[in-house]
Amino acid sequence: MDGQKLLNNTLKVNAGFSLLSGMDFIIFDKSIGRILSGGDFESLAPTGIMLICFAVFVFAVSMMKKVNKYLVGTIILMDSFWVFGSAFIIATSSAMFTGMGIGLIALVALIIAVFASIQTLGLVKYLRTQSV
Repeated sequence: MDGQKLLNNTLKVNAGFSLLSGMDFIIFDKSIGRILSGGDFESLAPTGIMLICFAVFVFAVSMMKKVNKYLVGTIILMDSFWVFGSAFIIATSSAMFTGMGIGLIALVALIIAVFASIQTLGLVKYLRTQSV
């Protein structure tokens, strides 16, 4: 698969995952909070709104005719921040979360790390074809 196609397909999957996650955080706010913490948890709705905005941005970038390496790099960086932020939360705040909550945070971080890795691979492949 060529770099641009790999990149655009991965961006679309990332956008879909982010959109669904954001909608879940809004619709099932309290239920997800209880699963994560075992009790009352601050609202996840702001995170859900942010994820929906991110999904729209990622999808828009995936639909561009020409790859914008700066926008794609920004998405990869934002994904990386989510992954490292999740690791930081698990390392410093694990007492706040249930075992299942920690597992879910780690699983989502792993999924996002895979997106960032494949997006990076797609971008590198694309840029190599552009420099020839």
